[in-house]
Amino acid sequence: MSQLERLTGAILEAAFVEVEASGRHVHLTKADALALFGHGLTEDRPLSQPGQYVCRERVTLIGPQGRLEHVAVLGPERPASQVEISRTDARTLGVRAPVRLSGDTKGTPGIRLAG
Repeated sequence: MSQLERLTGAILEAAFVEVEASGRHVHLTKADALALFGHGLTEDRPLSQPGQYVCRERVTLIGPQGRLEHVAVLGPERPASQVEISRTDARTLGVRAPVRLSGDTKGTPGIRLAG
């Protein structure tokens, strides 16, 4: 390998930024998981973030104008339940979902979940 190839590889490795996008999903508290499913969350497969996983459980989001079925639940349980959807999903459901960083739920409109 030439010095130029090693230098190019080093630059590319140093400049690499991993970017991921996630589709609609739900985070649940232990209490909400128990209310929806009668048990805690069950790990199905791991995510790229250490300690995070997709659960076997799925929910239905029910809004004033529509519903989205088979929505993924991500684990482990969280201190607060949260639904993350796209603008298109919000229109389908008939809700005004603000664009925010994950975890910022203050003043967010509610939505119904079915297990």
